[in-house]
Amino acid sequence: MIRHATKNDLDRMVEIDRAAYGEYGALKEYFLKKMTFFPIGILVIEDKGRITGFIIFEIMKKNDIPENFCDMKLTKSMKGRWMYNIVFTTATNYKDKASDSKLLLAAERIAKEEGCTEACVPLSKEHPYHKNGVFEFYEMNGYKNIGEIKWAPNSREFIECYFYKKDLV
Repeated sequence: MIRHATKNDLDRMVEIDRAAYGEYGALKEYFLKKMTFFPIGILVIEDKGRITGFIIFEIMKKNDIPENFCDMKLTKSMKGRWMYNIVFTTATNYKDKASDSKLLLAAERIAKEEGCTEACVPLSKEHPYHKNGVFEFYEMNGYKNIGEIKWAPNSREFIECYFYKKDLV
């Protein structure tokens, strides 16, 4: 089952994210901030009543660029409003592509309802789940690598990322 997240889900979301990404996993305060800012942009997926993953996304205007992006080198520009997939974390870390795809597609449906024409996700070139098929996961869901960006998870470091985009129309 896929549904919108509630404040009661935050501890489990932190648990999943920290298990997947260690020190880069988000804290409860971050999830609460995102939930307050754009509550329909956080979905959870459950199996037998237990949360097994979640997605957090935002809606960006055509020329908006998230503040933690820099040095964007894209082969295609954004055509209109777009979905920025900020966090996508599941307990299987991209191994259960069928279930993970359902979560991604649910978020894309909401983005389309909100007027988005594209969905985008930055993926670290050194992604910890490369061996699990993270790049193939997005490609099988219609995303294409359209360039590179540097993502700043904090003020002290930059992570080289590929930038994947999918047309939603």
